[in-house]
Amino acid sequence: MNQFLVSHSAAFVQAGTRQAAQTTAGSGFASSVNQCIAQSFTTSSSQTATGYVVVTASVSGTPSPWAFSIEASSSGTPSGAPLASTPVPYQFVPAAAGLVTVILPVSGLTASTTYWLVAAAAGDVSDYFEWYKSSATSGAATSVDGSSWSPQAFGMLYQVYDNSLTPPWTGIWEDGGARWTSYGYSSGRVSAVSEFTSGQTPAGYVASVRSLSYSGSLLTGVA
Repeated sequence: MNQFLVSHSAAFVQAGTRQAAQTTAGSGFASSVNQCIAQSFTTSSSQTATGYVVVTASVSGTPSPWAFSIEASSSGTPSGAPLASTPVPYQFVPAAAGLVTVILPVSGLTASTTYWLVAAAAGDVSDYFEWYKSSATSGAATSVDGSSWSPQAFGMLYQVYDNSLTPPWTGIWEDGGARWTSYGYSSGRVSAVSEFTSGQTPAGYVASVRSLSYSGSLLTGVA
């Protein structure tokens, strides 16, 4: 209800076009415990915005939300100043390696320029996230404080999409990532809805993942 009491900024994100990616799996993963993980990417010759990213990840236990951001590059490492940030709750991440969509719209990027996709440290030795490595031998960096970065001899599995007007809707990003929604599709119909809202409970957020079922063209259930 409070969403209707004042003006709330919202970005509507469509499927867009994939502009940068590493999708060939390597060996192992980087853990979110006590370290930030970053992956560099270069915008295409005409790209000036992102709409969302897809990472291959998994979760163990129930860690606090895992914040993803996009940062400019400074001296070959993340600048430390997020252009946009989105918290990802553990409810959105599978227990085994799988694709995780993160709505992360950023405008005003410079074409043919290096940026960084950064995942903040999260969790502990019992509750943590895992971002899986690609077959690349460079491109990733890690940091214990989000400031001093160490280049690594591996890359991460990731995909970066622009926000071009290519249907269907992929998600909605509101209030600087404090609330966001992503949609999954099957046979051209919405099959899943994932919603995150921060600051609604003592735990600090509310997250829900719902699946939709159909009979023919009619929606028959939401679970």
